[in-house]
Amino acid sequence: MPSSEPISLASRALLGLMRTVGLLPIRMRSALGGALGNLAGRLPLREARIAALQLQAFLPEASPSTVVPKIFENVGRSMLESLNLRPLLKPPFTHISCPQWDTVMKWTRDERPVIALTAHTGNWDLLAAYTIARGIPLSTVGKEARNPNVQVALRSMREAYGIDTIWRSDKSGIKRIVSCFKERRVMAALIDQDTRVDSVFVPFFGTAAKTPSALIDLGKRFNARFVSAFIIRTEGTRFEIHTAELNSSRSTEEILAEYHHNLEHLIRAHPDQWVWIHKRWRTDPSGTTLGTKDYLKKLEGTIHSGNS
Repeated sequence: MPSSEPISLASRALLGLMRTVGLLPIRMRSALGGALGNLAGRLPLREARIAALQLQAFLPEASPSTVVPKIFENVGRSMLESLNLRPLLKPPFTHISCPQWDTVMKWTRDERPVIALTAHTGNWDLLAAYTIARGIPLSTVGKEARNPNVQVALRSMREAYGIDTIWRSDKSGIKRIVSCFKERRVMAALIDQDTRVDSVFVPFFGTAAKTPSALIDLGKRFNARFVSAFIIRTEGTRFEIHTAELNSSRSTEEILAEYHHNLEHLIRAHPDQWVWIHKRWRTDPSGTTLGTKDYLKKLEGTIHSGNS
């Protein structure tokens, strides 16, 4: 749903820069973003520190010195690619493989609503844009960016690909989601981060992780079909999509545990394809949410205990 709010001069300048850079060849943009990201991942940034410590604490077999720069590289690639995804969305979609596509089409032809639970892997905006380009109407639930100029840019970028985003600040959000169910639009949500929404705690890499649950609770009321859907970068500007149906008859916690099982399996195989820079385990089951400084101390203590 396009925004009717006035756009500031700073936002217009940012949009202009995005469109200009988006005119560059996709491979050039991807390589440039990757190079800049890899460089950033080698700097003493707070996000790099968070990623390194979380890898040591929850995936100790991975080498932070190798994986962290690649995490930033993938994010950098994705950012510049997403300024203009059209070159990747031309039929017959040679840049993107989805072995389960026939099954996906079968799900969408059914009368049951489809809720796709996804994560920040590969180029997650490309996953939504690809689904729409293949003829499946899709809406997403999204969190607004803190910076209003970035929010304008994010909204513009997603609307360009026909992605209907229901922002969390929208007071009519639940009504719009229900409308999507009735219109047989696929509802997709990135639920792999610790955010200030209704959540439950489920295991992720062996540790309880606060995970958004409201969409699952609502979907169960409408007999929705739940699926996990992730995209990974196989090389350069080539991607593969992995989908799997979740057991919709189970409880919200069990559905989310199954989702996390699938995500964890993918991350173990491709540790650089997930955003380890997010403070994923910062809230414990007691409800205490740690600030960055205290969270880093907690991670260091976890690593020290594991090594002793």
